[in-house]
Amino acid sequence: MKTIFVHDIPVTLDRRRIKNVNLYIRPPHGDVLVTAPMRLSEAQIMKFLSEKEDWIIRHREQVIARAKEDRENSLRSMTRRSVTKEELARLKEQIAQYAGKWEPIMGVHCVHWTIRDMKSRWGSCTVAKKTIRINLQLARKPEECVEYVVVHELVHLLEPSHNERFHAYMKEFLPDYKERKRLLEECGFSERSS
Repeated sequence: MKTIFVHDIPVTLDRRRIKNVNLYIRPPHGDVLVTAPMRLSEAQIMKFLSEKEDWIIRHREQVIARAKEDRENSLRSMTRRSVTKEELARLKEQIAQYAGKWEPIMGVHCVHWTIRDMKSRWGSCTVAKKTIRINLQLARKPEECVEYVVVHELVHLLEPSHNERFHAYMKEFLPDYKERKRLLEECGFSERSS
């Protein structure tokens, strides 16, 4: 395979045992692929691409726009407030799983977990009572985000405030915690844990 250019657009050239030249625009980034017979010269392929230039530009823009729209629709669906029984059950399982995993590692124990539809935070911890509340909307978020919030709230049992010690614990237990936090914010519900 080889990369050639139609103006500024990179086109991957793949020679195959086929009879005709085929042109593809691949989602989500509008990557352009041309498959061509072995016998066809590069000059002939470039002539074909030159003739198809308008088609390539137009369809590439459509593919990129459609992918962007799909992404935005997906994010919107992830931010819907209503959660199904199945999603709630899965969230409960995930919380139990991550609590069971992290409590022994961290040397802490949450006495009571609750799930609530909160509007300003992903989770909250009452240190004195050792109780943690998790936002119902996490049911629609990627699983690594659920783990991040569970660990975040458990760390508050070691360090109540968001100081350097707190962030040092987060880095120790979840070295990629900043990426997980960013992912959670990118999911379209930029609230916070405390």
